[in-house]
Amino acid sequence: MEAKQIISTIGDKRWLTIREAGFYSGIGIKRLKTLAQEGKIKGCPDPDDGRGSWIFDRASIDAYREGQMLAPTIREKALAIMRGVRL
Repeated sequence: MEAKQIISTIGDKRWLTIREAGFYSGIGIKRLKTLAQEGKIKGCPDPDDGRGSWIFDRASIDAYREGQMLAPTIREKALAIMRGVRL
């Protein structure tokens, strides 16, 4: 499936296939599964698919990515400590 086809299949879907989720998020397939197993995003083997394909909740992927942007970096934490500011 080409990128344009993947984009057109995503649309407003809440639950994405692993391939769609990877394309949508820019996160690799193995990492998506790991994040789901760690409870950082919602994802599981598709109960309606007998092949063990995974599905992922689009909103939880968005929340995970937003959290990454809002989280202070190690450098920001170190500078805050040096300034006596608590993050």
